[in-house]
Amino acid sequence: MKQVNMDNMILVHSGSGWTYDQPPCNKQMIRYLERNESIVSWIQPKQGNVDDQFPVIRIGDKHFTLSLRMMKAIWRHVRLKKGFVNIEKAPFGGMKLKIPSLLFIEKMRTQSRFNVSDL
Repeated sequence: MKQVNMDNMILVHSGSGWTYDQPPCNKQMIRYLERNESIVSWIQPKQGNVDDQFPVIRIGDKHFTLSLRMMKAIWRHVRLKKGFVNIEKAPFGGMKLKIPSLLFIEKMRTQSRFNVSDL
């Protein structure tokens, strides 16, 4: 996890934050991340757009990036169906990503291994 400097960022959606004593990157804490999108905040650079957004987790008053392993646990329940669009309305206006771009690419790569074409 890397701390994010929020000076040049816009908070798109605020999550509830991390309330446990152990850091979320600890392997024993993965079970508290699973399917728990409520702890995720979404930010984007001030000069960026929706495609530049990324998820962070708030610990105290600081924001930290998520590892791919943490992302996979949080969005484990998301399945890429035909016509999946990775943008949705944010709860208080604006648009945000459904899942992080990095995870979206990883899920598409994984899904392509299981697609079988007719020959």
